[in-house]
Amino acid sequence: MSKLTQKFDITAKYLHWISALVILWASISGLYIAFFELETHIKSQILIFNVSITTVFIPLFCWRIYHRIKQGTPQAHPAMSTLEVKLAHVGHTLLYVLVSLVLVSGVLMMGHDVTVFQLFTIPQLLQQQSSIHFFETMHLYTCRLLAVFVVCHLAALIKHEMMGRRILKRMI
Repeated sequence: MSKLTQKFDITAKYLHWISALVILWASISGLYIAFFELETHIKSQILIFNVSITTVFIPLFCWRIYHRIKQGTPQAHPAMSTLEVKLAHVGHTLLYVLVSLVLVSGVLMMGHDVTVFQLFTIPQLLQQQSSIHFFETMHLYTCRLLAVFVVCHLAALIKHEMMGRRILKRMI
């Protein structure tokens, strides 16, 4: 198998799919809570779970960034044009940046201590309400932007698969 069509290593694959599951769950459940009327208890339980799962995800995502830097940028599919390669690089970089901003703003917007799966508690990091509000606003907009980039990521995947470029095969 040539270097251009090699699959990702097992660590990259696991970190990618864990990231995908957490990001999709948090995004879809967050949008559901925002746009649909829910019983207060159910809404509260979803929010508590989302805070716990994304808090546990933070070190995994840091590991993913470290692994990606250590491994370098993956080789592009040989059939991709120079423009497609550049767009893919920019898109993936922006996904990493946006996920990082969503996670950081999510932690900093908490106006209370956070209990993670009832195992441990992280104290509230910011006390000033204006700072908390800033990060709430940042979180709202970065989540929306991340959702747009995830849709673009999935659309690009579908486009490449339909063109016979087996991009997904490298990540499975």
